[in-house]
Order: sequence, then structure tokens, then C-alpha cells
Amino acid sequence: MVRAAAPERISRARVRDGIVIRPDGLKYMTPVRAAAFLGLIRAGQTLARELDADLEREHGIGLMAYEVLLFLAVFSPDGRLRMVDLTERAPLSQSRVSRLVAELEARGLVARAPSGDDRRGVDVAITRKGIQMFKEAQDDHIAALERRLFAHLRADEVDQLATLTARILDAQAATSGVGKPLDKHRQ
Repeated sequence: MVRAAAPERISRARVRDGIVIRPDGLKYMTPVRAAAFLGLIRAGQTLARELDADLEREHGIGLMAYEVLLFLAVFSPDGRLRMVDLTERAPLSQSRVSRLVAELEARGLVARAPSGDDRRGVDVAITRKGIQMFKEAQDDHIAALERRLFAHLRADEVDQLATLTARILDAQAATSGVGKPLDKHRQ
């Protein structure tokens, strides 16, 4: 049986850089830091799960598939991206992006071809059917984002959220070398 720490041990704890350090050596985040961390994680997971379920139910594609179609339809110059560039933009592993692209290709939503500038690389292009699927899903997805996220925030809070998450993503990309920050100018 695990015993709770005695009140006197907790009261003698010290706080350094947002971390509570108890005399017995156990450490944990201050309530504000814990709320920030857990809130960000849980809100993101819940939002992604709900958006994914909405898209699956209404259009037969998941959130990650929608995101791939979005990158190709909207954020690529000619409806195509190299697989390596798509992998950098998607929050998925290379093998998961490859499987997702294969699933979309089997449904006729994208097509793969050898890259023109590097025969070892692969280009992924959205098809007419993929554009149609994206168009059919976009209004529902935008409405779900409004209902599930943006309706709960003021415009200045959306700006703050964008700034904060960009800072976190930039720092993660800089330290891990993985991931590409969102290009604010193209969105």
C-alpha cells in the first residue's frame, strides 16, 4: 500500500522553476504548470478525436487523410508534393504517411509517381476525385472546428494560441530536427 506524504513533508517542499521538490526527493509540476501541460494535451487529443470521428462519419475519411488532401489541394503549388515534404508536414511517422497515402491511392484520391527531380523520390498528387472529396468535406470540417474550438475563444485568444503553439512547434523542430513549422504566409 502506498502512503500519502505526510503534510509536514509537503509543507517543507521547495519550488524551483515551476517544479515542486519535496524533502524526500520526489518532484512534480506546480498546479499551474500541470494544468497548462495536461490541458494542452487533453484538449488537443479530444479535439483531434472528435474531428476525426466527424469526418469519418460524414465523409468516410479520417482527420489525417483530410489533412493530406488539404496539404495537396491548398498548400502545394500544383496539387503535388514530394512524399518527404508531406511527411515533414504531417504529424505522423514516415511509415504511417506511406500507409495513409497508399490507402488514399487505393480509393483514387491521390496518385503516386516517381519524382521528376529525384527518381528515388516519390511525388504524391491529388486527383480530381480527391479534390471532390476535399470540397465535400471542407465545409463540415470548418464548421466542426468553429463549433469545437474557435467558438470558445475570442479573436485575441486565437492569435495568442497561434503564437504560443507556433513557438512550441518551432522549438521542437529546432531541437529534434523533426517537423516543419507551419508556413504562416501560405495559410
